[in-house]
Amino acid sequence: MQINTIRLRAMIGWLGMLLPWIVVLLVGYFPHSISATWYTNACTPFMIILGSAGFLLISYKGYELIDDVILTCSGIAGLLICVFPCAISDENVKVGTFMIAQGTSSVIHYISAVIFFGLLSYNSFFLFTKSSGEMTGKKKIRNTIYRVCGVGMVASFLILLLPDFSFKVWLMETFALFFFGVSFLTKADIYPWLFCDTPYKD
Repeated sequence: MQINTIRLRAMIGWLGMLLPWIVVLLVGYFPHSISATWYTNACTPFMIILGSAGFLLISYKGYELIDDVILTCSGIAGLLICVFPCAISDENVKVGTFMIAQGTSSVIHYISAVIFFGLLSYNSFFLFTKSSGEMTGKKKIRNTIYRVCGVGMVASFLILLLPDFSFKVWLMETFALFFFGVSFLTKADIYPWLFCDTPYKD
């Protein structure tokens, strides 16, 4: 079975952008972080959406080997974020799919999150901007969008330097996922408002 990579790009983009708002609607407030909703009624949608995005990234077929490696590794990192939840207390309890100490799980979780956004930022800035054909005017605009999204994902972490407030981490994650989503929606090359060259038809 051949995977439709155009639909795949669009699905990855929408999943990433919608995740923060879905968890807010489910828990009824702005949580400390998206990851913290693992311990709430939003756990199942969180796991399904981020897990699906992870598998889709792994399934994504790039133009070159480096595309496959970067996206596969980012997909694996996304899955690790799911199965190793962050810590929400100092209690010495076991959590996650593998029931390991909360502190250890949290370390794996945060390292995976940095790898996830770091690789996706690299992918958007350096790989999505490549062109095997003519560099059209719209492609140049899309490349600007890719670079803005790549920088935006990294810059989102600067929000963590702001004075502390209740949903600071959620805001950082939301901005990072927004740029991630826009990058993949642009790469889908099917939305006229994102400067696609050729409207997509089934």
